[in-house]
Amino acid sequence: MAFQWQARVTAADHGRLLRDVLRSRLGISSRMLIALKYRGQILLNGQPITVRAQLREGDVIELYLPEEAEARVVAEDLPLSIVYEDEDLLVVNKPPGQIVHPIPPEPQGTLANAIAWHWEKNDISRPVRIITRLDRDTSGLVLVAKHALSQHLLTQHTEMIDKYYLALVEGTPTPLEGTINAPISINTANPVTRLVSPNGRPAQTAYRVLRSGEICLVQARLLTGRTHQIRVHFAWIGHPILGDQQYGHGSPLIQRQALHCHGLRLVHPRTQQELDLLAPLPEDMGFLL
Repeated sequence: MAFQWQARVTAADHGRLLRDVLRSRLGISSRMLIALKYRGQILLNGQPITVRAQLREGDVIELYLPEEAEARVVAEDLPLSIVYEDEDLLVVNKPPGQIVHPIPPEPQGTLANAIAWHWEKNDISRPVRIITRLDRDTSGLVLVAKHALSQHLLTQHTEMIDKYYLALVEGTPTPLEGTINAPISINTANPVTRLVSPNGRPAQTAYRVLRSGEICLVQARLLTGRTHQIRVHFAWIGHPILGDQQYGHGSPLIQRQALHCHGLRLVHPRTQQELDLLAPLPEDMGFLL
């Protein structure tokens, strides 16, 4: 299995070197160029070409790269809620209670096992390349790259991806709209968790209250991507997420933290068009509302 990537040279790129266009327009790194050179192919108007070739408007660039390895995750016939799929991307709606990747105590039953089954039943052999991850008990949208170049572009250009969450929190934050700006570091007393610390890495979460009350519905947007960021930030301002036993306390109303990644907005790495995807609230959060 190999991917094919095609792009047409525009007037703005006329006269430029192929390697410069690949780096600036597609964001391809030197490492990826080397992989294409030695394990794949770079074609210009259907002919193999050096990356030092000079381009003309209307030229067609094609990239080919075989998969590096067979699928490394055991395929397992599990439910998989597909929100969007094309030749480059897969977006799924993860249920609460499911971990994303196999880990030694839990080698099966994960989202990656379900995706591997989706590949297998479509006669595709490829690694599972998950780009955006969620905690076990956080539900919602997860982005998956279907080949190496798509993975490279999405991970090298994280500004192409916006993630939006819905959360039920205890009490109503004030102001009703703002940005929580508080650095986050590993909790040395319990390395599984995180905490706000002046020695931590910068972390910003934008939020907006959608429904106020003793239990409040908020929309949160990640401006940075720290582990447990939304959960840590809302606990720090005194409004922990409902049911979050790590950063708040349990609740008889819900058996997990009431956090759901409901929106994913990204610039498609191939077409450069904006994708705006949504996932409805899962049953437990919807019931509470």
